[in-house]
Amino acid sequence: MLLPLSGLSGTAAARPVPGPPSAADLRAAAGQVNKDKGALDSAGKRLSAATTRLAALNTQAEALTERYDQTVVDEQRAQAAYLVTQARLVQARRAALASEREVGQMAASEYETAGGYGSAAAVVGDPSGPDAYLRGIGVSQVLAQNGADLVASNQANNLVARLFRAQAEELLQAKQADLRAEQALKRAIDAALVRERDMIMADKAAASSAAARLADAQARQAALQAARQAALAAAAQASAAAAARRAVSDGGPSATVQAPSWAYGSGASAGQGDVAADWALSQIGKPYVWGAAGPDAYDCSGLTMEAWAHAGVSLLHYTGYQWVEGPHVPLDQLQRGDLVFYATNTSDPSTIHHVGMYIGNGMMVDAPYTGATVRIDPIADPSLIGAVRPAP
Repeated sequence: MLLPLSGLSGTAAARPVPGPPSAADLRAAAGQVNKDKGALDSAGKRLSAATTRLAALNTQAEALTERYDQTVVDEQRAQAAYLVTQARLVQARRAALASEREVGQMAASEYETAGGYGSAAAVVGDPSGPDAYLRGIGVSQVLAQNGADLVASNQANNLVARLFRAQAEELLQAKQADLRAEQALKRAIDAALVRERDMIMADKAAASSAAARLADAQARQAALQAARQAALAAAAQASAAAAARRAVSDGGPSATVQAPSWAYGSGASAGQGDVAADWALSQIGKPYVWGAAGPDAYDCSGLTMEAWAHAGVSLLHYTGYQWVEGPHVPLDQLQRGDLVFYATNTSDPSTIHHVGMYIGNGMMVDAPYTGATVRIDPIADPSLIGAVRPAP
């Protein structure tokens, strides 16, 4: 808010009072402001580009997130299919084992009967005669057919088991591949977000630094302009006073030139101060703009001028003039609405560069500098030179 200017420090007791800042000084200060404005503009463009990249990265992150969600679903499906196939494989293995046992039992039975009915002796030797033999042939054929079906069933069960085993292995591989893809996508999302944060933080830091440098340069320019204007006004006043004195000494008409003089207690009322302070507080958040006096933006003296105008007191739009537009009051007797002034050299009012409005409890409302807004600040600062209570 209040920035010391190394080129304007010092006291009258330590060295002769310097002359006002030259036009070259003002041009140099203006050049530095323009240079810092250019730097801030460049930083703003970089930040704008970073914001554009941020939007693109957000879009990419959203796409990656959707792919991640799809991969999770695919992995869940693969897991479910794998579990179902595993259950089918268990059933197929049980069926294959059962059919294998039946084939083994059939083979053992065939071995015990030596292959069943197959010789003429069976016809002759059968006590039941040819009919019984024919019936025996039918039974043998049935047994043979059942054996073939049993073997075929066993082969089919083994084939099904092999198919389910292969399917389960494929599903397991798919599940593992989906898990790897899922992890890769998650890493890609995390990396994109980290890059996004780093770029934005770096660009914001650069823009903030550029804004601070511009504020410093503008504060110095304002202080130089105020000091030059105050010094030139003082010189003009001194010249007029000298001319008046010469006129008197030459026998001309009596003339005197006096600086404004205010009797203590002649300032505005406490009620007027409350009105001015309350109005100034209602402007909090509006931007600082050099030379502005509302309604949408203010500089420091523009804010105090408008605030006191609402309380019925007219002030000029310049800190140097507002310094003499009412009685000076001790800091321990401040009341709401009083103006507090800041200078680069607290022993020299011509170096005043900032003014705020006291609102109580050691705080003021003020419009500090470019890039800031009307806000509340503490009045305590080494550059505080004094206070004035505006007079009607």
